[in-house]
Amino acid sequence: MSAQQWIITVDDDHLDAMDEVVAELREAGLVVDKVLRSLGQITGYTEEPTGSAAGLSAQADRRRPDLSAVTGVASADGARRHNIAPPDAEVQ
Repeated sequence: MSAQQWIITVDDDHLDAMDEVVAELREAGLVVDKVLRSLGQITGYTEEPTGSAAGLSAQADRRRPDLSAVTGVASADGARRHNIAPPDAEVQ
């Protein structure tokens, strides 16, 4: 299994109901990491089976509507992680 990281933005009309939005996202399959109330955002991840790159892309696309369809969600964006080499590393 591989994890897809998500940043969920809650719409302005549902900021007071953040706990309900979090509960519905959990039911939709999101494992919640952080609830950033002052920003109106929720971070977390979904587990996805490993497979071909094309298969993973299609699975991620199928997962997005599930999270976006939750009442109160303005957007569900896949997060990416980037790494850079330390300053003393050789140029590649």
